[in-house]
Amino acid sequence: MKITIYTILYSILLLPALLSATLPTCYYTYNQIYTLLQSYEQAHPDIAKLYTIGYSQQEHIPIYAMRISDNVEVNEDEPALLFTGQVHAEEVLGVQTTMANIAEILTNHNQYPYYQWVAQLDLWFIPTLNPEGHNVVTANLDVSYRKNKRDNNNNGIFDFDPVTGGDIDGVDINRNFAFNWVHGDTLYCPVGDERYDYYRGPASMSESEIIGFQQLCEQRKFIYAVCWHSSRTGNLSEKVYYPFNWKNVRPSPDLNFTASIATGFASQILKQDGTGTYQAYPNLSRQGAFHDWLYQQYGTIALLVECGTSDIQPDSTVMAGTVQRCSNGIRWLINRALMLSSEVPSSSMLTGTVTANGIPAEAEIIIQQHSAPWFRPRTSFASTGKFYRPIASGSYTVVARKKGYYDKVINNQIVNSGSWTNIQINLEPKPAATLRIGVRCGAEPLSARVIIGDVFPDTLFVNGFANLNTYAGEYPIQIYASGYTPYIGTVNLAAGHNHQEFNLSGATTVFHEDWENGSSAWEINGPWKVQNQIAATGYAITDSIGGSGFYAINCDVWIKTINPILIPATNTTWLIFDSHLYTEWNYDPCRVEVSTDNEQWQEIWTKSGQWDTFRKEFISLADYAGQAVYFRFRLTDSSNDIDLTDPGWTLDNIFLISGTAVDVSDPNNAIVPITLLYKNYPNPFNPETTLSFTLAKSGRAILKIYNLRGQEIKTLVNEDLAKGDYRYIWNGKDNADRTVGNGVYFYSLSAEGKIQTRKMLLLK
Repeated sequence: MKITIYTILYSILLLPALLSATLPTCYYTYNQIYTLLQSYEQAHPDIAKLYTIGYSQQEHIPIYAMRISDNVEVNEDEPALLFTGQVHAEEVLGVQTTMANIAEILTNHNQYPYYQWVAQLDLWFIPTLNPEGHNVVTANLDVSYRKNKRDNNNNGIFDFDPVTGGDIDGVDINRNFAFNWVHGDTLYCPVGDERYDYYRGPASMSESEIIGFQQLCEQRKFIYAVCWHSSRTGNLSEKVYYPFNWKNVRPSPDLNFTASIATGFASQILKQDGTGTYQAYPNLSRQGAFHDWLYQQYGTIALLVECGTSDIQPDSTVMAGTVQRCSNGIRWLINRALMLSSEVPSSSMLTGTVTANGIPAEAEIIIQQHSAPWFRPRTSFASTGKFYRPIASGSYTVVARKKGYYDKVINNQIVNSGSWTNIQINLEPKPAATLRIGVRCGAEPLSARVIIGDVFPDTLFVNGFANLNTYAGEYPIQIYASGYTPYIGTVNLAAGHNHQEFNLSGATTVFHEDWENGSSAWEINGPWKVQNQIAATGYAITDSIGGSGFYAINCDVWIKTINPILIPATNTTWLIFDSHLYTEWNYDPCRVEVSTDNEQWQEIWTKSGQWDTFRKEFISLADYAGQAVYFRFRLTDSSNDIDLTDPGWTLDNIFLISGTAVDVSDPNNAIVPITLLYKNYPNPFNPETTLSFTLAKSGRAILKIYNLRGQEIKTLVNEDLAKGDYRYIWNGKDNADRTVGNGVYFYSLSAEGKIQTRKMLLLK
């Protein structure tokens, strides 16, 4: 009780000082930042360009980025580095550091090593990603303000508290990134004296600041990034955090390498008291933050730097010293990105160019020893085919992957330490294939959803028949029509035209649970609840409280049928259910299990990760035909901290159905195809491409090529043709046999009184 009284008295005594706190005048205002950036661009037009990358959420204030590179008006797809001065408004030291870095490079751009930086790299600087919050601080409305100014209570007034915490409005934009956004604070979540300060926003990526930032990252695919912070409590001060080792038990695939980068960066920055250098630590928490998101999305080695001490807005002398010391880390990191530098212990990076059929292409680049199922594909630039992957020296298995092309696998690829390792990858195209697919029940055509492929799936919504322009190969196929037996199997497509037809019988329902009448047919272990906040239709059952909670540490929760269900001995029986799951990848599996005695259980399906939209799952029960079995849906967790749990599993529309589904394709009795103009292949192309079409009836067919102005370029065919499939090669020349230039062209098929047109790109 005494502690509480003393705390209150201390707060009362301190309140006038807090209310009168002002920011030292040595810190840039937003207008000063903009004026300086404009002057830099005007003074160095060849190497400096000012961009507006987005606008703030509430007041639509422009967010500026300064780009520094040779040929700054041209996208050369050089290795790109990003330096963000501020996401939290009160943390102003990073703004000063970023502005100082810009000035230093531009002032010394003709000197070593700055001219190397400008020539080899693409450097981006965002002084503040949070201009409206920055304005709150620099105007001395609230020097402890952290967030943007989103009007959370929609009252049209900016609701804030001039002391730390208690700000009703605003979103912490460093909790708004999609990766692990669910672990951020909800609205008005109290966190000690910092209540409301960490609000994650109404949805992931909801804030316009983050949307603009994402668009820049999509274009540039940054290899390294720094985001400056300062610790108001001092608990995190003078540290460098890297992605990641959550709770010290969930390391990222690149942990050792990112640690080496962070350690090298930190070792360059002396602490304010001179007792040593900054220290590097892995990020331990999952909270929708800048650095983890960049790593997950693009493979960016992103560092969060807590600069300065608990005095996060020091006077001009301390500020200048902090900026000077922190800039040493920036210099080290930029040197680390160079092709070759004697200033760093290693310049290792895997880089190269991907071509597809000889044309630069966007393709996924996989380093098998450093990959994860939750990675967004790391891809080469579409315009040049270039890619950059910072990685330690060593031997790796590299895979390049693109739809329509065979995977290119490079075993034992050596990455050097002393300089970049440059490789050339050319992907070989798969032969083009067209598929005419029919789905029926007896003689009646069906409306069905067809999914072909797994890595690059194509989804068709068939109304009896449909056509697909794809590539030769063997693919998994899934055909589903409500009320009918699904077909789950494979299809082997040959080069050229293919016809497949499937007959699905009506389904006999063996068991059905839609949760509309509760859960009386189930034995339940754990906090499962029937609710309608998250459901495929009506109601669903979830292990998450109200559909928004998290499963418990080391939980083993399940639902199982109270009574056994007899699986028919004839036909094929399928277990079908709608699944919405969000668990920790690889560690917290959701399982479907069966048992004949209600004691010994056999796993027949498992999945983990973020699959948080409802999707139908199909499990064959052929191995249990004629047996009475129990079913158990089970989620288990293996973790040491609540931060390592997730929203969990929601189930809806559980069906056991029995019937037949067969491939009844007859190559000698194919259905007459419809008249259809297919996509050209390859596209983009250089110098030639193949144009294909199918005629359902014999008759006149005219195939022409036009430019963007609608002018005819080439007539490939104008004659009577028999029904069937046709292919013509266009060699990039016009009717006068002259080679045409780069650009977009249209090709048009006129047949049976109808015209079909498609677009293609000639890229030399």
